[in-house]
Amino acid sequence: MLMSTRLLRPVGAAVLGLVAASAAQAYKFNALDQLQSQGEFRQLSEDLSATLVDRQHAPASGLGLIGFDVALTAGGTSIQSKAIVERATGSSNVPGTLPTVALRAQKGLPFGVDLGVSYTMVPGSSVSAVGGSVKWAFVEGGVLTPAVAVRLHANQANGLGEMSLRSQGVDLSISKGFAFFTPYAGVGVVASQASTKNDRWAAERYTQTRVFAGANLNLLVTNLAFEADKTGEDTTVSVKFGVRF
Repeated sequence: MLMSTRLLRPVGAAVLGLVAASAAQAYKFNALDQLQSQGEFRQLSEDLSATLVDRQHAPASGLGLIGFDVALTAGGTSIQSKAIVERATGSSNVPGTLPTVALRAQKGLPFGVDLGVSYTMVPGSSVSAVGGSVKWAFVEGGVLTPAVAVRLHANQANGLGEMSLRSQGVDLSISKGFAFFTPYAGVGVVASQASTKNDRWAAERYTQTRVFAGANLNLLVTNLAFEADKTGEDTTVSVKFGVRF
């Protein structure tokens, strides 16, 4: 446990540095009136939904009654609408790949159920999101059989000025452990709702398909995971570092 704490310290310091930099230089979504069409509002919301979706970063198998998973994750989402984001923020400093940093926690319950919460931020911007999930490993898996799980998740974005954005989704995942290494993959859908407080743009409701794959490594009490996913037209690559029992 002491080794894990020591390893987490530099990651935590890096995240705090990103938070401080974001607070000082954040670009804000305060120029939605500069968007040129309803289609641009739709594209903007789709890219933000794909960036902020609540990700699994874990195998399909459940944590068990005394299990828990606490981690920091960092990733980047390659968006379709860099120029649109620049108009919506009045900033020319928007990257084509939006970075994300998140704090995630999951707790195991009986019958293969895990509950999860997350807080995600986009460094360099005013955007963040609070998320939650419930996963049920209805096939726990074994020496010769994989685990299979269904997961429901939702999040609410913040820091988007006049824009309101929330998403809900469902994933089906499968994983098979080999000693300390567990690859996993899944497919799902994300349903999102975007609107503006003053009805500047018409409300949008849409569904994005999602496919993902990753690998989880347990090294004593230290847990690493690498995950890639495609939500709609946007691709995200992320890494997780934490503690998992």
